Amino acid sequence: MENAGFGLAAARGPTALAARMEAAVATRPTLTRWLLAGPGAIIAALLFVMAMPVWLPEGAAGVDHVVWPQVLAPLIWALFCTYTCIEEKLARGVYITAGIVLVCGVLSALAVAGWV
Repeated sequence: MENAGFGLAAARGPTALAARMEAAVATRPTLTRWLLAGPGAIIAALLFVMAMPVWLPEGAAGVDHVVWPQVLAPLIWALFCTYTCIEEKLARGVYITAGIVLVCGVLSALAVAGWV
């Protein structure tokens, strides 16, 4: 016999989680926007910069993949911060920022581990 509670949770899974997240964002939009534009933008920019050497070519001197992320770090932070401030649908901004953080975090972890 199947566990009714587990089956019910599996049936509601991602859509229920998304609905709860969107409700939480709707109840506190100022706090959410502040967290995304402040610490969220810094974390996303740092992880993005950490992942850049993996997909940037080395260049003629062999240092372009290290120099460009350092040069572009303030611009990337400004892009994340500005995007969060002007995004009309805040839940979409949370999803996009979380996706970028997740992908860049995994890519950076794989690079540090030596798998990439």
